Amino acid sequence: MSDPNKLKTLKKIRRKNLEKNFLNIQMKGQKHYVFIKENGKAQVVFKDGQWITEHIRTAILKFNYEVDKIDKLLIKDFTDEELKEYEKTS
Repeated sequence: MSDPNKLKTLKKIRRKNLEKNFLNIQMKGQKHYVFIKENGKAQVVFKDGQWITEHIRTAILKFNYEVDKIDKLLIKDFTDEELKEYEKTS
């Protein structure tokens, strides 16, 4: 039986790592604002009718897909790196 607190913490770690990668690597240098909504999904904020590039659209779709998968994960689905990060926090 899995520990619900461990699973909850691992999911938070996964979300934090996904968000960090998305904002610091995928969206670095882009001239659009990205807003992370309460549900953890990304939304592009742009003004003056500017179109978003294919790169931005693809990055957001991939990010939101990964966010959706998090709620269905079990402890066995997390990487060794995420498990080590959990061990540091507990």
